[in-house]
Amino acid sequence: MTRRTRPCYVVAGFTILSLLSLRAEAQLLAHGSTPASFIGPRQNAADSKAQSVAQLISISATAPAPDTRDTSTTAPKTSDQPICGINHLGRCIQDLAEDEKGVFTSPFRVQPKDAFWLAPLGAATGLAFAYDVEAAQALGVDPSRTNTANTIADFGSFPATLGESAGIYFVGLAAKNPKLAETGRLSAEAVIVSGSVTLAIKLVTNRQRPSQGNGQGDFWPYGFSHWEWDSSFPSDHATATMAMARVISGEYPHWYVMAPAYGFAEAVGISRIVAKQHFPSDVLVGQAIGFLTGNYVLNHRATYRPGKKAYVTRVIKSIMPDADVGSGKWGASIDIPLGH
Repeated sequence: MTRRTRPCYVVAGFTILSLLSLRAEAQLLAHGSTPASFIGPRQNAADSKAQSVAQLISISATAPAPDTRDTSTTAPKTSDQPICGINHLGRCIQDLAEDEKGVFTSPFRVQPKDAFWLAPLGAATGLAFAYDVEAAQALGVDPSRTNTANTIADFGSFPATLGESAGIYFVGLAAKNPKLAETGRLSAEAVIVSGSVTLAIKLVTNRQRPSQGNGQGDFWPYGFSHWEWDSSFPSDHATATMAMARVISGEYPHWYVMAPAYGFAEAVGISRIVAKQHFPSDVLVGQAIGFLTGNYVLNHRATYRPGKKAYVTRVIKSIMPDADVGSGKWGASIDIPLGH
């Protein structure tokens, strides 16, 4: 095993563990099993209806039992606490601090069942590392293509995605659409939280970009005496755009919203590879961080998110294996739900 390959798989293992723990935390919140560290004045979206019923009963013992079925996709949570916004910036800071703490301590809450996702995620990350250099070399050098890729990437930078999220928020305020305003607010929060995760991993890995050094994407090429804030692994563009896309798609789980949202994130990620600013593994891991962090913020903060099953979950459950042992053909069929 070469000097370059060994740290690749150490980094892969460390990153996969972090991603799995983020996924586990998001699942806990999605099912209403909130860890003790997150119990506070705000309610989680999954258990808001049950707590609202308890509050109504405590107010009036003679009041009829309310209907707890989810008949609306835009019913806000009942809470006496202010919601993060332009008029409650202090609440925004508190929410960010809580979510940063939750994300960075999530490795301590990994569950054994999350090993189910270790194999495919580990295989994808390992393959990306194995073919990083070959992929970068195969692209060659094309100034025109590089300029186009950099132009696309400009729309997916950390400042740009924050600005785009803020734009969604203020449009929602102007249109008196609280759900749209929440989408922008949570998008910005997801971008910030996922960005801090990406920055931490960049500092730990200190990987060279395809255009730096010998082009091999070495980790700590000059030892621990030299490091950079903006190293290659993972891609912050890929992280930010995927975090924003996940929040938008979670608030509006319709194919005509999800397709352009995720398409934008993928276009930015690919542009970073084409511009030879990142290796494929940088983008893959960055997008995974963005998706899982966006999912975490949605499950922990969303008020107006639809109560029905997530679109992605419905697509995954529609996959049916198709095998013909006699002919040795293996495959699968999938139904894409285009309606609500």
